[in-house]
Amino acid sequence: MADNNMYISGTTSPYEATTLKAQTNDKNTITMTGFFQLLAAQLQNQDMTNPMDNSEIMAQMTQMAMVQSLTSMTTAIETSTSATTQTYAGGLLGKEVTMAVTEENSYGQETPVGVKYAKVESVNFTTGSPTIRLEGDTKDYPLSYLVGVGRVPDPYKTDVETEGDGKEEQKEPEGSENPPSEA
Repeated sequence: MADNNMYISGTTSPYEATTLKAQTNDKNTITMTGFFQLLAAQLQNQDMTNPMDNSEIMAQMTQMAMVQSLTSMTTAIETSTSATTQTYAGGLLGKEVTMAVTEENSYGQETPVGVKYAKVESVNFTTGSPTIRLEGDTKDYPLSYLVGVGRVPDPYKTDVETEGDGKEEQKEPEGSENPPSEA
């Protein structure tokens, strides 16, 4: 019987944006202990007529040390970024923000269509990356939907809108003190 959960593309939607990260397991990871065991086996089983050069051994040890350092640095940066993101999101509590409002397009992707102004009611850290809930709204918005803190002009609204007769009319910004002149 065929497994209905298998997808050739590896995802349920070919248009879904995802990130892939190699998982660590025993087959693709070597520890320093494992490296030294491998080096010892290499030295024991080397051809006596053509022994390994000391510079080769040092190059291998240097490469292993570099890989370990990069791994440690990557982990530290990921931890720091996560803590900074959570601190930033938590600092938004009670502040008025401009949040992007989205609609699903024909490809199933969320695309911004406007903005919403409201105060941040809560921040949820349990979903991996923080989500924001606004006052009077039951939707949780990803932090990436944040357009700005305070009232930021709607970047998704066009400045020129077409009237019913096909003529273009320049729209005045909201709250403009000067009404359009009648000429």
